Amino acid sequence: MKIKVVHNNEIHLLKLQNPTLQGIREHIQKIYPNIDSNFTLAYNDSENDQITLSCQEDLQVLVDEGIQTIKIFVVISQIPKPVPQEKMVHKHHTCDGCQIHPIVGSRFKCLECQDYDLCEECQLKNLHNHHKFYKISTEQELEQFRKEHQGKFGHWGFRPHGQGHHGHGPHGHGPHGHGFHGHEAFKQFRELFQDPAFKDVKQTFCSIAKDVFSAVKTEIEKHKSSQQQQQQEKPQEECNLDEKLETQQEKQQETQQENTNQQTDCKVQEEIEQKIKNLIQILQCDEKIAREYVECFKDLSLDGIVEIILDKQ
Repeated sequence: MKIKVVHNNEIHLLKLQNPTLQGIREHIQKIYPNIDSNFTLAYNDSENDQITLSCQEDLQVLVDEGIQTIKIFVVISQIPKPVPQEKMVHKHHTCDGCQIHPIVGSRFKCLECQDYDLCEECQLKNLHNHHKFYKISTEQELEQFRKEHQGKFGHWGFRPHGQGHHGHGPHGHGPHGHGFHGHEAFKQFRELFQDPAFKDVKQTFCSIAKDVFSAVKTEIEKHKSSQQQQQQEKPQEECNLDEKLETQQEKQQETQQENTNQQTDCKVQEEIEQKIKNLIQILQCDEKIAREYVECFKDLSLDGIVEIILDKQ
């Protein structure tokens, strides 16, 4: 029997008196020494169907039919290559070590700080080593973290980031990484700020702040009154000299305080304006609404404002 062996667009001819399947396989392995040993043999019958030669009995059928020439194809098993598992992308998080955004791969969440995360590289540098971290590299680990630390870090267990820090934040359509567009989304935010619970919180903060400032003012007045009494007990000359020195010091302090206050006010105002711009980009809302959000939660960071809004939604 003449056998045409076909492999990689090559045809080799061999002639065997008493062909065996094992003999054919050994001959093929001599021709192609690097071939995978798990290959199979097949041929096309008269109806052009591909028949696999899996044992000697299959080949014996051809011998018994008296077929003189047969074309046998070498079929290599196509073992699927393992698909590499994609690393988790923490699109709402920025590394507090190298400031990379978003964190790709494992994210290490500080269990003590409210808002501190590290990427894999910065964690290996032993940064922030005085606190313990929680490793989050899969969705399952993220869910487990939320269950274990829901009371401490909130329902979501993460801090949202937009364009205000690093990256681009949510934009587009839908609630999953695509921003918030349309009348319905703005309606929900308005309802959030009309919630009596939020109004009560705001009033409570304002009331506490007033009490604190009032107490500080009272202590300052008492201190000044005490100093005045002490000055009256001194001789007149010493009192006048002390008054002059104190006046000069007060003027210097007032000047320094004014400069400091001006710088602080400018810096605070710049931060507020930047926060409003970032909030507009993240929530895709107009400037008026963004200012209301910032005014309502002016003691919170941008991350905290967005986290409260997402949590409420």
